[in-house]
Order: sequence, then C-alpha cells, then structure tokens
Amino acid sequence: MRVQPIHQHAALGCALLLGLSSPLSAQPQIESFSGRYQTKSSNCRFLPLNGQKRGCRFIQIDGRTPAVISIRFIGAGDQPGSSQRLTFVVSELSTTPVLNCSRGKCQLKTANWQGRINSVSEANYDANGLAEELPKAWAVSLGNCSVRTGRILCRADRPAGGQVSAEAQL
Repeated sequence: MRVQPIHQHAALGCALLLGLSSPLSAQPQIESFSGRYQTKSSNCRFLPLNGQKRGCRFIQIDGRTPAVISIRFIGAGDQPGSSQRLTFVVSELSTTPVLNCSRGKCQLKTANWQGRINSVSEANYDANGLAEELPKAWAVSLGNCSVRTGRILCRADRPAGGQVSAEAQL
C-alpha cells in the first residue's frame, strides 16, 4: 500500500469540496418556491370527512414546485395533546405565486390568489406525534382554494358527497 504525500491529500480534499459546493449555486432558483409559511390563526375552522366542524390553530403553506403547493390546517384532536390535520394539494391558477421563499422560509407574496385543489388528505396524530391510523386521501375533481384580503378559504368535494372545507384569517 502506497501512502500519498500530504499535499496530494489536501488537493484531493479541495477538489471534493469544490465539487460538492457547486450544486449549491443552483439552490437560489429552487428556493424561490420551496419552503414553508406557517402562521397561527385565532379565527380558523375546518370541516373534515366526518362532517363535524373543528377549530384549528395553525396554517402551513408548503411550496412544492413553482405551480403546486400544499395548504394544511392543524387543529386539536379528540384526545388531549392529539392533533387533526386537513391538507389540500393545490395547483396555482393565479399568475402571481402565493409564496415568496428564501432558504426554506416563506412569506405570503400576494393578497389575492386562487388555485385548483388536486387532492385532499386527513390525518390524526396522538400526543406523541404518531399517526393514529392511516391518513385518508382522495383525488378531487371539483375544489378550489383562494386568498382574499387576508383570509384563506378551501372547499373540495368529498368522495361520498358533500364537501370538506377550511377557512382561516391569515
């Protein structure tokens, strides 16, 4: 086994470092839509599959691609410390994206926005953050989300008829 001189190890280390850092230069382009906006709302409620209105406290909007976001409404579950989440996956219809992201943190970019709901999921978590059962999810043929004057509203058809919905003050 031959041992390389220390200057060759240093040169190899520099080459690896430069090679690994170059993909990071493309990151700002990705970050313009990728990340999460989260806010508390004192005026938030959602109507899940069971048809029983629930209060919610947090709204999360995640940038997935330049044209697809997820909007999650998070409220208390049935047991102390548990939570219930209703998530809408939305294709943006507005020409102005709803989020402006940098390094994974996002701000709302526009006061008026709308999108078409592609799918909805509902999940329940216990006090330890573990899923209580498999999430329920379904594709949506008719549904939309909108932001108007600081208020977000999402409505989608349920598989067995009726609607799931959520609304909150941002």
